[in-house]
Amino acid sequence: MTRSDDGIQARMPGVPGVVLFDLFFRHFIENKIKRRDIGVIPLLFSFPFMFYPKVLSGDTQLWILSAALIVFLTFRTDQFFNKRDGVLVVLSILSILAYAFRSALGFELLRHIYTYLAFLIFWIVCGRENGEYLPAAVKATVVVWFGVGLYQYVAIAMGFHIEPFGRYVEGRSGVPGLTAEPSYYGSISVLHLMYLLSQKNKKNTFYIACAVASVALSGSMLAMLLLIFPLLRLPPTPRIGVLVAVPLLVVSDFYITSAGLTARLSDVASGGSDLSTLLLDASLNLRVGNLYFTLVENLIPSLLLFGPIDFMAQYNEFALNSGVFMSGVESNYILPAIGEMLYGAGVFGVALLAIFLNRAQEKCATNKTKIERIAFIVACMLGPISISNIFLILYAQSKE
Repeated sequence: MTRSDDGIQARMPGVPGVVLFDLFFRHFIENKIKRRDIGVIPLLFSFPFMFYPKVLSGDTQLWILSAALIVFLTFRTDQFFNKRDGVLVVLSILSILAYAFRSALGFELLRHIYTYLAFLIFWIVCGRENGEYLPAAVKATVVVWFGVGLYQYVAIAMGFHIEPFGRYVEGRSGVPGLTAEPSYYGSISVLHLMYLLSQKNKKNTFYIACAVASVALSGSMLAMLLLIFPLLRLPPTPRIGVLVAVPLLVVSDFYITSAGLTARLSDVASGGSDLSTLLLDASLNLRVGNLYFTLVENLIPSLLLFGPIDFMAQYNEFALNSGVFMSGVESNYILPAIGEMLYGAGVFGVALLAIFLNRAQEKCATNKTKIERIAFIVACMLGPISISNIFLILYAQSKE
């Protein structure tokens, strides 16, 4: 804790190296990593640090991709490339070219290249692993993220002004944990939850509880909506427990602090509850506007790759003419990940997404789980989770 001119300020302490080492040691060393598999270690340690430490502008950091490249070149290279993945490689390259030929050189182009390069590397690397090491890395990530989120939440409840790693507005949102913003923290926590449930392992109960708590700490309404999917997966008794626990967490949050779901709900509903009032909330307005623009208004031109890439100017013109959505956007970042794919890669992005979804449903044994998996992945990508998110890829490749 440090004092500043503005009062007491709480800084997130660095997670003690000995704690993290012990966590990973118990999971991986005791489980006897084979000598030929030691190349996977950098990726295991990078999972909790997708967004931090932050050295690049924007949300995307290179830590996990750098680790995955090491794994790509050193881990089970006898399975270096699956011929069946050739179509994914071709469509990813075409998606990059479709964007590059219509855009100016700059950060947005680099981020687009990163998305498809990371997707290919993560897809290939995760495909080489047979559930021996990565599930434990997911569990470790759940625990670390929950610990950071809980620290931030408690610090706010005690009246300290914290400096979280990601975007946070006190009184308007939940905490971001160890991610870029609360919506990432909550949505990826739901993704962790679905991945753990797909393993059907009773030993995962503790990690599942931590993931659910992280969703509540994030205060993300989008993540709360995604909770419908894991809730339907639970047996009747645990389902009742969750239905009781979540409202209790929300009520407790209301009386304890202004950092969780209650803060976000109160901020959104402060002006009323009708649709027009809800759209006055800048975050909701921008998210809904981005969805409508990319999936409806500009869908056909995007699919046919018409015109140059200039999302900020095109969206602001659309928003100004709509009379509903707020203009004055100063970023080319597209909020729904699936909208970004369609806008930037057009028909190639659609084809890549279709094959990705098909590969994901192939891992399911019943029609019910196939439909559920496709619906959940699409729902995730209507939010901030992109096709290059390694946890989304792990879930898509998991068998159930």
